[in-house]
Amino acid sequence: MRRAGLARRAAVIAIIPFCMAASDPPDDVVGCGGGAGDGAPDLIDARGEIVELGTSARWTLTFAEPLVVPDADGRPFRVDIAIRDPEVPPASFAYYRGVNRLVRVDATVEHPTEIYLLAERGTNVFNPPIIEGATMTIQVPGRTLSADEDLTGTSPGLDALRWTVIVRDGRACDFLGDGRPTERFTVRDDEIGNTPTSPDGSGVSTWWIVAGAAVAIAGVVTYVVRRAR
Repeated sequence: MRRAGLARRAAVIAIIPFCMAASDPPDDVVGCGGGAGDGAPDLIDARGEIVELGTSARWTLTFAEPLVVPDADGRPFRVDIAIRDPEVPPASFAYYRGVNRLVRVDATVEHPTEIYLLAERGTNVFNPPIIEGATMTIQVPGRTLSADEDLTGTSPGLDALRWTVIVRDGRACDFLGDGRPTERFTVRDDEIGNTPTSPDGSGVSTWWIVAGAAVAIAGVVTYVVRRAR
């Protein structure tokens, strides 16, 4: 029985690298500059995906409690997706470390999605996020974040971007991890009506590779458990 338990634990550890959603501890709102803090929405999960055949970036953020937008209590809370593009010089300021793009939503009446290209000093505005209870989904065209050099509407540079999330309300912040842009995108082109493809057009998406790996791992674990019994 002990050998079977060890096999199951090994399976869980093996599958973890394929689970790309970034969880964030609950009740970890702190002062933006350090010390205690409270009042900012408590982020507990974040997922970044490349969607619509490589033309868009989408983040799905989950909070501990339903979001109230517009936020009429004090200043509207702010959600920043802080991004690092390796092709552009990074900047560090306040509690942002090594970033050069911001995708920002303020919990105002209209709450548009604002895109800031820090190195280029460029700005853009896109559609407001979708807010459903405790979930906020932010989606922006890839061309607003990385170069579309061949004018195809796709942004092959999206998979090189690294990102994090900073949620702020006044002086209170919730940082995803340590607040540095280290998270990766997954590629999701398996939506209805789309043919699964990879960024290089090879016809095999990252999702299918992950699924195949998970099935293979499950088969190995089943064999090991049976042998252990």
